[in-house]
Amino acid sequence: MVEHEPYPCVLATRDRSCVVMIHVDDMLIVGHNDVDQEFALGKFMDTMRSKYDISIDVLEKPGDEVSFLKRSFLLHEDGRLTIQTRHKHVSQMNPKQEESRSCRHGSIGQQSRHAGRYGHHFPYVRGRPHVLASDMSHCQHVIRHLSTYNAKPTVKSLTVLKHLVAYLACHGGICISLKWIGRNNGVFCFHADLNTTQNIFELFTDSDWACDKATRRSISCCTVFFGGCLLYSASRIQRIVSLSSAEAAVYACSSGAADSLLLARLVSWLSGKETKIHFYTDSSCARGSLQRKGVGRLRHLSCRILWLQNLFGVGAIKLSAVSGNTNPADIGTMRLTANRLRSSMSLLGLYNMSTNTVEVQTTLDAFSSRGRAYVHWLAP
Repeated sequence: MVEHEPYPCVLATRDRSCVVMIHVDDMLIVGHNDVDQEFALGKFMDTMRSKYDISIDVLEKPGDEVSFLKRSFLLHEDGRLTIQTRHKHVSQMNPKQEESRSCRHGSIGQQSRHAGRYGHHFPYVRGRPHVLASDMSHCQHVIRHLSTYNAKPTVKSLTVLKHLVAYLACHGGICISLKWIGRNNGVFCFHADLNTTQNIFELFTDSDWACDKATRRSISCCTVFFGGCLLYSASRIQRIVSLSSAEAAVYACSSGAADSLLLARLVSWLSGKETKIHFYTDSSCARGSLQRKGVGRLRHLSCRILWLQNLFGVGAIKLSAVSGNTNPADIGTMRLTANRLRSSMSLLGLYNMSTNTVEVQTTLDAFSSRGRAYVHWLAP
């Protein structure tokens, strides 16, 4: 076995036919189902049983389920793999009745006041969804918002927390699902120019400029897809105050590019194939700044712009455009209406275990009141 130097907990055979991930006392083994692999795995498990008391779950056919890192992995008939967080983590977040009553009576005008004696459980309760935020892409925006009140919670923040806990309790069946549709298939388009020695990542970024009324800092969100499957999503608040929406978009692009490059290198190491990144943003100002050479008038952004321009120049990343109405990263930058939220969730492949369907396959006009097409335009 060969370990991945940046992440020693990930190991693989030299031909990459078997991959192992170790986390403390949990181990996940993924490999081809052939005679040699079964023999080696059986020999390894016999050795482990002789030394330790272990339990083994196998995910091989539809209906099989395994648990790893406090998550349940279930294989469906259509080949879809759902990853669901254990519901007990949501049930443990229910605030006390006194805190619920205090939140109920808190008005909007009290948002600047501290929550006082009702906020002593706030860091504990809010910390649980923060740890599990990577599995709840549809809640990352509000979880990030609540993290800004961790030190000094307000009555308004406790109200938001109560609504979040109630939503998670009523929608515990919504989870991430992975449905492989091929290396050439993306979220919106088919990449016909892809050869057999390449993989393609699709990176979508978005930003909300100066949305924080107190600090006027902007929000960044990125989503990374591979073969139509959501690999990673994140919603972050930018550390500096952007002077324009174009500047905020460039910061979001640089943050998303760094995340996608890390994942691309890991996938390239696992698959033995080169990974290309297709970068999608709905900001025409950001695309204009990144497509030309040099910093122009944005001198304080020189390092980020030159770094991204170099990646585009060498072909490591291909810059493209996506309509703001169909950008999956929009889910982590602002509060959305119910229809818009469900539409974004369907793009991310979030699965409803209660109905056994991908969350609400939306109609075309759910993205905007003007009824724009589902894919407005995609251009290199």
